[in-house]
Amino acid sequence: MFERNLYDVYGIYCEKRFSIGAYEGFEADGKSYILLPKEECMSQEDEMTAFAEFMRSIGDTSVLEPLYTLQRRRTGLIDGQEVYVCALPMNSERNEGHFRFQTLEEKGGHLAAIHHFGKQFSYPKRGYDFFGQWPKLWETRLEQLEGWYQQILYERPQSYVDEAFLFSYPYFMGLTENAIQYVVDATLDDPTRNQEKPTICHRRFTDRTWIVLSEEGDIIKRPTEFVYDHACRDLAEWTRDQHLTEKNFPWGKLNEFLKGYEQYEPLSSYSWKLLYARLLFPLHYFEAIEGYYRSQLQEEKIQLGQSFFRMLENEYKNERFLKEFAETVLMTKGVGTTVVPPLDWL
Repeated sequence: MFERNLYDVYGIYCEKRFSIGAYEGFEADGKSYILLPKEECMSQEDEMTAFAEFMRSIGDTSVLEPLYTLQRRRTGLIDGQEVYVCALPMNSERNEGHFRFQTLEEKGGHLAAIHHFGKQFSYPKRGYDFFGQWPKLWETRLEQLEGWYQQILYERPQSYVDEAFLFSYPYFMGLTENAIQYVVDATLDDPTRNQEKPTICHRRFTDRTWIVLSEEGDIIKRPTEFVYDHACRDLAEWTRDQHLTEKNFPWGKLNEFLKGYEQYEPLSSYSWKLLYARLLFPLHYFEAIEGYYRSQLQEEKIQLGQSFFRMLENEYKNERFLKEFAETVLMTKGVGTTVVPPLDWL
């Protein structure tokens, strides 16, 4: 079915299939391709295409470009899923582009270059503009949780997860409200706000966002990952991922990554406040509880419930991290407690 779909939709004859990271790939006529699910795309399709074309126009050949189908569409139905099919760069293209990183400092510097050029992108304001919208988006998600909270409170808890949600919600509501307040206060009070511009960045930037193709460190970038937002979105999400995946937070890695970044794009006090506000926002809690209550499959619900309990058990690590980040990073960057007020209750 896979091979037949590819030939019918794209006119490409699949000779060999393989996996690349979490994605499906295949070879055809001496070239390699990757399939990217359409559901991963955070922007509208024309926006995604514009982001990719702009990045490639400034010489970033590591950005993949979706192929057209035989019917001149950007997506095709392959094995029952709408996907973008993208050709992987040939070895000669990879060598010419030099998009490979041996150190975190180099990676931070490359991310800064993306943000620098991304600010020059001409972007007509659309519905998927996240810049300046964080408080509104976070409030909307908080209202959803508040609705579930009130419903369970009224109907009485039916499971241990319900009980844990009722018990934990007020704490995470407080964290969320603090995060919202930090953004609002910074936007109103910080004069460096006026020099900030949105840029091309990523939905959720981590060490796994750019897919590594070779042992030499060649990377590719998925256009489905691009969004238009403040640059510190990427810095905050990379930091959050390090915190959630490492047993002890790697302060040395953070310093190396930020050193590489700030060599090219120094962060303003407003940016530091937004970065900290985004770390304060308990995204891990929202995703855990949203996943549980939206799930319709009993087996999946059990697994999500267990993950929720593990997350709650480890929350003390998050609390300690937020406190240490304010003390060790913000203070050393000259963003003192008079500028970014500490959360005394942490």
